Amino acid sequence: MNTLSAKRQKLSMDDLIRYPEGSLGFNLGQYLHSNSIEPDPVPDSDDILRVLLTKNDSITEEIGMHYYLFGNGGLSIRMLFIMVSGLVLCPLSVKYFYKRYRDGKNALRFYDLNHFGFLPLPVTRIKDAFMIP
Repeated sequence: MNTLSAKRQKLSMDDLIRYPEGSLGFNLGQYLHSNSIEPDPVPDSDDILRVLLTKNDSITEEIGMHYYLFGNGGLSIRMLFIMVSGLVLCPLSVKYFYKRYRDGKNALRFYDLNHFGFLPLPVTRIKDAFMIP
C-alpha cells in the first residue's frame, strides 16, 4: 500500500515523544512540536519524510526533498508542480535540486514503504539502511 495515499496514523504528540530519544518517532514529535500551529497535529508521511530528508525548513530544502523523492521513485501531480515551481522560483538552486534528485536515485527505494512502521527505529539506522545522506 502506498503510504502517501494511506490514512494518517492517529498518534498524539505524547505518543510520539514517548518513543526513545533518537528514534524517528521522537524526532517526528519534536519536529511537529516546533513547526506546527496546531496544539496536537496528526503526523502524515510527508512529515516523516521531512524528518528523514531535510535539515531545516527552508523553501529550497522542501523543493529539494521533492526532487529527492522523485529520484527515489515518487511521482504525483503535486510533486511535479512543486518541482516545476521550484525551478521558476529558485533558479539559482538548480544544481542543488539535481544533486537531491541524484541522491534519491542512489538511495534504496523507500518512497512507497509504510513509514509509520519505522517510528521506533533510530533515525541514523534508517538513514544508513536506505543510504540517505
